[in-house]
Amino acid sequence: MKKLIALLTLLSAFALRASAGMYFDGGVSGTTGPDSYRGTKLDLVIGSGNFALEPSMATYKADNAVFKNKTYRSYQLRGALEADKYTVGGEVGTTPEVNGYSNTSAGADITFSLTPGSGGHARLAGPGSRGSVRGGEGVTRIDVGASLKEILHKNTSGASDLKTNQTEYSFFAGAKILMANLSASYTGYLYGTRDTATLINPIPGQTFAYGATPKSSVNARLDLPGYPMVTPFVGYTGTKYKDGVKDSSAYLFGAYIDLNLVTANLSYQIFDNGSSKDGFLSVGAGLKF
Repeated sequence: MKKLIALLTLLSAFALRASAGMYFDGGVSGTTGPDSYRGTKLDLVIGSGNFALEPSMATYKADNAVFKNKTYRSYQLRGALEADKYTVGGEVGTTPEVNGYSNTSAGADITFSLTPGSGGHARLAGPGSRGSVRGGEGVTRIDVGASLKEILHKNTSGASDLKTNQTEYSFFAGAKILMANLSASYTGYLYGTRDTATLINPIPGQTFAYGATPKSSVNARLDLPGYPMVTPFVGYTGTKYKDGVKDSSAYLFGAYIDLNLVTANLSYQIFDNGSSKDGFLSVGAGLKF
């Protein structure tokens, strides 16, 4: 799966470079937290016309009972058809085996712009969102959509192979009102065969990976563009879990700088797991043209 994603990314990049109207948006960020937590995320968007290819890679490492001071790497590839009034996307992903744990995934998403404008194809919410969206007819722009992903988790660290299939479904919406961008989402999780309780896949809105079995999650975020160069933002993520794990709340505060060609961002997230509160600091930078 990893080699397939790399090959498709390379071939698509060459194909898009040869066509007119190509654009690029890429960034890398790093996150630090308790238990020597270290996370990195690389996101790329390579597009031309109405088509965009979005490869990404994330790493997670921590000195705790879940990660055991080992580095997990996740790879994803999303392709999207981005018209003025809608975006349709599909994605595949994998986390290669570490400590006996691995997963593979496939999903699809769709987003509609109820009041599309001239600010590009990026949406205010969902997988097609890429930071601040410019444009929109009149005072308000509204984007709504849904996504569905199937994930197969495997664990071979015990005496027998354990498997868990997880269905992740999301509903999301975003609105631009005057100078404010507001987005929100609800994500639910369904399970078939459940042989292993520890699943490593990030919750939407959290800046770090948390090893648990989520049941549902809500996320809301407010961006306030319009200040000279700097855009502050705040966010909230609330998650419910299975297997007796306490509900969690995550509060996000940060800002990003958009200089058209170069971007930078800084955020701090407070994570309350019902027993303690921890802080996660994230710093990132990007390039787009």
